[in-house]
Amino acid sequence: MPRFLKVFLAGLIVSFLGSLPLGTTNVAAMQLSIDRGLLPAFYFSLGSLTVELIYVRLSLFAVDWLTRRQKFMRYLNAITLLILLLLTYESFQSALHPTQASPIAISQVLPPFLFGMFLCSVSTAQIPFWLGWSTVLMEKKILYPNGGTYFEYLLGIGLGTFLANGIFIYTGQIAGKGFQNDPSLLHWVIGSFYLGTAIWQVWRMMRASRLRQRMKEGV
Repeated sequence: MPRFLKVFLAGLIVSFLGSLPLGTTNVAAMQLSIDRGLLPAFYFSLGSLTVELIYVRLSLFAVDWLTRRQKFMRYLNAITLLILLLLTYESFQSALHPTQASPIAISQVLPPFLFGMFLCSVSTAQIPFWLGWSTVLMEKKILYPNGGTYFEYLLGIGLGTFLANGIFIYTGQIAGKGFQNDPSLLHWVIGSFYLGTAIWQVWRMMRASRLRQRMKEGV
């Protein structure tokens, strides 16, 4: 198999499978598909994808910088938690009052493309994900440290993420039609997911804080 095709398929498969588990961005894409239709959801997906590719490219030549900026990562974690709580409130507000717009509906404040960029930019989980996978692919001699293979790698990642998001977007359309008689239930489900993710984010932040404290005590 030609090298460029091997790199492209590696990026596509890793990105597609990595985007299938429920996460903040793909659930947000599904919610936009339900609330505002296909086109806004795809614009959101493109915005999110743009930032993800930037993060992947940065991780390929700035591994040391990213791993040393722990304070920067903590700020991003805190912003992510705040956004998750706002999305939780927005979903529960829609469940309780289906005919009223939430007073802090952040998904309505920004255009879908910019909202996708913003939400993805503060999601720190993707940074260690791509750092890990890029390292593995380099060790397996699939990805090489040069611009040529990076282009095919990013192209595969972009297509894989877009295809996975497309599944969530069209699932949102199907779910929206299925819950036409009881839209509140769907908002309760989505809001519960956001709440669970926020709790998980708090746990991650507490675990990282304890780890830093142990490292200080060991010095």
